[in-house]
Amino acid sequence: MLLRCWISFAFFWTVCLAQAQVNRVDSLKASLDAQEEKDSAYVLLLIELCEASTFTEEQGGLDYARKALEISKEISFPKGEALANNSLGAYYLQVGNLNQALQYVLAAERVYLQNEDQSEGLLSVYNNLGIIYNRTGEVEKAIEVYLDAIQIASQNKSNFQQLAILYNNLGSAYDNLGDYDQALQAFEKVEAVSREADLQVGVMMAKSNLGSVYFSKNDLNRAESEYIMALEIAQKGGFTRNVGTIMLGMANVYSGQGRYQEAEKYFRDGIALAEEIQALPLLEDGYLGLGKLYERRGNFSLALNSFKKWQNIRDSIFSLEKAQTIEELKAQYETEKKEAEILALSQENEIQSLELTQKNQLLFLSIVGTILLIGLGYSIYLRKKIRAEAKMSEIEQRFLRSQLNPHFIFNALSSVQNYMLNSESKKASYYLGKFSKLMRQVLENSREEYIPLEEEIGMLENYLEVQKNLSQKQFDFQISCLPPLDSQTYEIPPMFVQPFVENAIQHGIQNQEGKIELEFSLVNEYVQVKIKDNGLGIKATVKPSSRHQSLATSIIGERIENYNRKLKNQIQLKITDLSEKGLQGTEVLLLVPFSKNY
Repeated sequence: MLLRCWISFAFFWTVCLAQAQVNRVDSLKASLDAQEEKDSAYVLLLIELCEASTFTEEQGGLDYARKALEISKEISFPKGEALANNSLGAYYLQVGNLNQALQYVLAAERVYLQNEDQSEGLLSVYNNLGIIYNRTGEVEKAIEVYLDAIQIASQNKSNFQQLAILYNNLGSAYDNLGDYDQALQAFEKVEAVSREADLQVGVMMAKSNLGSVYFSKNDLNRAESEYIMALEIAQKGGFTRNVGTIMLGMANVYSGQGRYQEAEKYFRDGIALAEEIQALPLLEDGYLGLGKLYERRGNFSLALNSFKKWQNIRDSIFSLEKAQTIEELKAQYETEKKEAEILALSQENEIQSLELTQKNQLLFLSIVGTILLIGLGYSIYLRKKIRAEAKMSEIEQRFLRSQLNPHFIFNALSSVQNYMLNSESKKASYYLGKFSKLMRQVLENSREEYIPLEEEIGMLENYLEVQKNLSQKQFDFQISCLPPLDSQTYEIPPMFVQPFVENAIQHGIQNQEGKIELEFSLVNEYVQVKIKDNGLGIKATVKPSSRHQSLATSIIGERIENYNRKLKNQIQLKITDLSEKGLQGTEVLLLVPFSKNY
């Protein structure tokens, strides 16, 4: 996937025109210090500081936006609340946390729509929303958002900034679809609009993205020319994050031209800059490109090291999102516990006050009231305790799911490593690309409690294809979904089937040609999954010392036990050695509850 320059802040363009970003930040800080009252003007200064500092080495935008949001709510300033939410969304978008970004952008949209505000701020929200759709793979939806927003922005012919932003991200969406001609037209529109309004930052974005598209079209000389012009503007303006993006783009071009020393220099410079500003998406792209470069040069040891760093960063991005979710749940749990304690203390004070004022006349009523209040407090405490336990159970469930991912990643990367060590670099590169697509499916599915059966089947097909190509064993597979089970309507818990398929490949099928059959059907209140292989059978393949087998079985057992704590219809598992029926192989029968997506 090629690198693209993304614009997420509406204010970013105007800030960049006045002077260098660093000077602008200093000027805004001075204005903020001079502001005595924390009013709407103070909020707008905070938001400008957020926009200005987010793209510089200071990286202080997050704190400014949070403070702006807090003050806006205190003084009932809807515009400030919307702008702050959108700025927070844009910040998280830049650092790759799409879940947080989407929450804040949608919060900004709600404020604008509730106040019937159709200003440029709403266009900026739609712009960010389109970027999120683009990055999550919903490219057609992103294009619809951009085209509608461009139509609105075009009604005001002086609205150069928003038009440049929207055309820029429209071009990126077309590029993700592989429609390079439409992408070039969109980025040329960015350059034309930016030059007409003398927006140098817009010209920089256009040149950078044009370079990336020409690289995709294999016009390397034109790509190099566009990147060079973009880098000159970015360095002169002090746009640190964009400098890193452009450097990595140029490194890809030089690698394609066979100028390996120059490519390595730009990869390392871009990675160093990304590490300095802690831009994980840039680091991810940088190490992936550097690994491919070393692989092309035949230095497989350095290539493997770069690919490992690339994988670690991908895991870090996912881990950060998961850790943040856990912290939010813990904070909510602690808040509810404190509220219960405060409520209990309040009730106790009321009881004591009532006893003091009506000790003689209402003694009997006081005793009855005390009992009722204690019972009410205990009931509230129990309800809150049950909710907290349910949330903690969900946390445990996510941890158990995450245990499956390293287990699977280790096996797949080991196969890729074997290709590298055997000097089969083309196969390694090809299968690493397919593995990356599979990993995205696994990571996305592992975050959900239920996913459509269609997505689970798609992930299993991709997994089997990868294993079929990477494994030394020869086998065929067949996946069927029997009526009346509709794979688009029914949803099941994810990642329950894959470990049994893996066991069928690793242990069921030995050094022989084999076949794996997966059959999904509807049985009463369950989706029945049948995994069948024609291997030697589980009795012949499972050994007491097999740590791999016991680890997978242990994890699945824990997941089933954890799910069954809160399910009315219990998950059921049965494993049969077909030799008991006079046949060959192993059959796994899994009954899982389902939900319907109407």
